Amino acid sequence: MSSIVYNGHDFSPYVTAELVEPAGHALSPRTLPVPGRPGAVLLGCELPPRALRVRLFLDAGVSLGADERSEIRHELYGWLCAPDGAELELPGEPGLTWRDAVVTGVSDWDSLFEDGSCEVEFTCLDPVAYGDEVTSAGTALTVDGTWATWPVVTLTALAGDSVKVADELGRYVLVERDFSAGDVVVMDFAAEAVAVEGADASADVAVESTFFSLDPGAHTLTFSGCSAHTVSWTERWL
Repeated sequence: MSSIVYNGHDFSPYVTAELVEPAGHALSPRTLPVPGRPGAVLLGCELPPRALRVRLFLDAGVSLGADERSEIRHELYGWLCAPDGAELELPGEPGLTWRDAVVTGVSDWDSLFEDGSCEVEFTCLDPVAYGDEVTSAGTALTVDGTWATWPVVTLTALAGDSVKVADELGRYVLVERDFSAGDVVVMDFAAEAVAVEGADASADVAVESTFFSLDPGAHTLTFSGCSAHTVSWTERWL
């Protein structure tokens, strides 16, 4: 891909693009002053929104007149205005999508003729890119990417009073209620929500349950109270 796709619009018929990529993520530390010593204690870090700058090169061609080039520029202005945020695909990053991206900075066109270019800054409120969607019916999983992801677990319940999924660290989600054989249970770990046959069953989640994320790497999950299961997740990349 030589251009960007933003808010459902493919910019390639009008412009090529070049990503001006930062060297990495700047973290926002959380600290606590400690009496009697200089500095502070690091409590942790937050991953703030990520700013990505893209250089757009107008490929209108010498055959277009001034009115046609102006029309193209105004078309692009409309495409770049997404107040509610939108998905962004960038050149040089095949298969990755940034979500909740808004335009927060623009430069002037350095020329209004056929070779004009400008710079656009996108702020990605979700600072981690999304890659491939993966589904597994096994118990041994390998999660690719460089950032933790949240699974969606779908279970086909056996007749009984509970279903449970647990990881190799001892974390688990337990749902306790009367199940009929074949009931479909969907656990959305990102939303911390459970549905049974499409109806909300979050009230049936045991209080000691933990909706855990999956770090990149190998995982072994165990399932009980079900005859079949699938685990779905989306790879996430810094």
